[in-house]
Amino acid sequence: MADAGGRVRGLIEVDLNSLVDIAFLLILFFMLATTFLKPAGDKIQIPAGGHSASQSKSLTITLSTAGIVYGDSKAPISLDELQARLLGEKLQEKDPAQRLVILESGRDVPYKEYFKVVMAITQAGGVLALIDSGEEK
Repeated sequence: MADAGGRVRGLIEVDLNSLVDIAFLLILFFMLATTFLKPAGDKIQIPAGGHSASQSKSLTITLSTAGIVYGDSKAPISLDELQARLLGEKLQEKDPAQRLVILESGRDVPYKEYFKVVMAITQAGGVLALIDSGEEK
């Protein structure tokens, strides 16, 4: 650019080095001065599982690829028989503590079969407790 006297003026450059240094120092200061809060979830203690007296009085259903085993019997039964036996227990008329039905299921049971058994227990008025048999392949 030329001024009124015909002289050429240069562009003025602003030195940003000191601005970058100050920005870096501020970022470093805030990183070091910040306190991080621990999430409250670290303090949760999950109780260990165990058998109680109410479980020994409850009804146990074992579900495996071989079929459905009701109670202490060894012979597998069909889903219709399971529904009839659960309705025969009249679970809806009992106290919630006495309606506990323990479902023990193997890992290789198809989800469709598992879901049918869970729905049969729920429709009969049972309170469902699940046990993983822990069988590893």
